[in-house]
Amino acid sequence: MTFEFEEEWTRAKGEAAMRLASAGPSPAPTPQPGPTPSPGKPDLGLVDGPVHSKASGICTANSEAQGKSTLDDAEAVGRSHSGWVAGPASNDCVGAWQRRLRELADLVDDAADALTTGANGITAEDQAIADRLRAAGGVLEDV
Repeated sequence: MTFEFEEEWTRAKGEAAMRLASAGPSPAPTPQPGPTPSPGKPDLGLVDGPVHSKASGICTANSEAQGKSTLDDAEAVGRSHSGWVAGPASNDCVGAWQRRLRELADLVDDAADALTTGANGITAEDQAIADRLRAAGGVLEDV
């Protein structure tokens, strides 16, 4: 048995036409009022508050942590313990760690800024598209 698409398609269309003819006329849909255009910016359903809140929280936490992230002076510890000779080397190590942690903190700040910028860009683009659609729809309303 071979399957011929055209034959099957013709048969299916014929059956659908017979079902529609036997069903009778369908009732007209009840007109529903459309949304009333708002004079200001419409609500596009865009929820960017959580993104801005998270980015702001990241910046705040990072800023607070910068003031608290100090490591004790290793030489001061060495002075209080006789025979401690690793103080200067420890200070160098601690200083390097602090510089690296601050660099990472700066990266976190940059990421939070980029997140905010990206969210603003997406929201602005969606708003611009909505404005263009509304303008195009205004042409249709005048017909």
